Amino acid sequence: MPAWETGLLREVKRQAFGPPPTPEYIAFNNSPEIIAITGSFFAAAAAIVLLRVYVRVVMLKVFGADDYIMVVAMLLAAACFGCFVAETHDGLGKHFMVMLMEPVKYSHFAKTLYVHSILVMVGVSTVKVSIALFLMRLGTKKGIYNKFLWGVIVFIVILTITCAMTLIFQCLPVAAAWDMSLRPAPFGTGDAKCYSMIIFRNLGLMNSSFNIVTDALFATLPIPLIWQLQLNTRTKISLIAVLSLGWFACAAAIIKAVQQWNVLNDPDWTVHSSFNVWNYIEFTIGIIAASLPSLKPLFNWFLQTARAITSGGRTKGSGYKASGYNQPNALGYHKTTEGSHRSIALQSLGSKGDTTPSSYSKNPYNVRITGAPPTSQAEKEIWDMDRAKTSDESILPLQSPPVGPHGILMTREVRVD
Repeated sequence: MPAWETGLLREVKRQAFGPPPTPEYIAFNNSPEIIAITGSFFAAAAAIVLLRVYVRVVMLKVFGADDYIMVVAMLLAAACFGCFVAETHDGLGKHFMVMLMEPVKYSHFAKTLYVHSILVMVGVSTVKVSIALFLMRLGTKKGIYNKFLWGVIVFIVILTITCAMTLIFQCLPVAAAWDMSLRPAPFGTGDAKCYSMIIFRNLGLMNSSFNIVTDALFATLPIPLIWQLQLNTRTKISLIAVLSLGWFACAAAIIKAVQQWNVLNDPDWTVHSSFNVWNYIEFTIGIIAASLPSLKPLFNWFLQTARAITSGGRTKGSGYKASGYNQPNALGYHKTTEGSHRSIALQSLGSKGDTTPSSYSKNPYNVRITGAPPTSQAEKEIWDMDRAKTSDESILPLQSPPVGPHGILMTREVRVD
């Protein structure tokens, strides 16, 4: 028996022995509010993810595992929003008893909601996996943080599969989840077995509790990871602030859990669909918070362009293309430590520092930074000018092995007209 059926039974009795519903009661529809809220969050998340793809593909020319998984999460978010639209066409936003007056539409609504609940649960977990993979790029491959993050990923995957099974097989036969005629009286004439209200509620709250814990974890974990990077304090604080937006997802998860507890006894939960709306808000806020750090190169480019416009000048040969962002193996770039005057050299390394050509195709994302002295006073002056731009620092840790025989030496030429 689904979680809302206790409230439904109470409402059925009230409708049976009370006055008939008024025309205003039947005509009421709150679907515009539901679509406006979910549509706004969907549009914001989609815009941020599209910008993330642009930065990673066009500006950096690198697309990592965390990026692929975030695109999958965005596709799931789009599917969930499509479910909201379909549900409103079948009566979501109306009073629940009014929806039951059209059995065919209600059956369609229940089937869409069945798929919706599975999609959003998998989507929330997908976002968390993407965040974990992103955080791995802030530490060393064999560091304790990465081992911990892999453990979290395994836990999230196992929990997601377990919860998905409980949703898929909430009724036996499965079709009884949306076909009321398969259930025992007073809803139907069948003998289907479904979860009781208490079991369904407890399973849902257990999943929500783990979501709250993991949201808090991923909002807190970046602090020690970022603080150990060789960045200036202002950059560290800005990155921590952006990654800590995950606390908003945590707050949404808490509100969702409260709504989940109350929806069990709410006979008119379809009017606002508060639980499902807050579940979607948690989902999309997680996407936004996880994708904003990837937009840093775009913000830097915008600020540099604005400075060039306002100063009435322009530069040629500068930007991310000249800084190594367009190199196929570059995840980002770094400057050397303060006080040094060195160019940037990038070389592809194997997972254990191997510089053989065969290691390039196997490990295309390992980048090492080394330095070489400038060959002229002009290069030294150019580097000193460029080093002053602290906004161009990457979030990846600085490493300085010696240049191998296959190293690539990058220099920058700047001409002001």
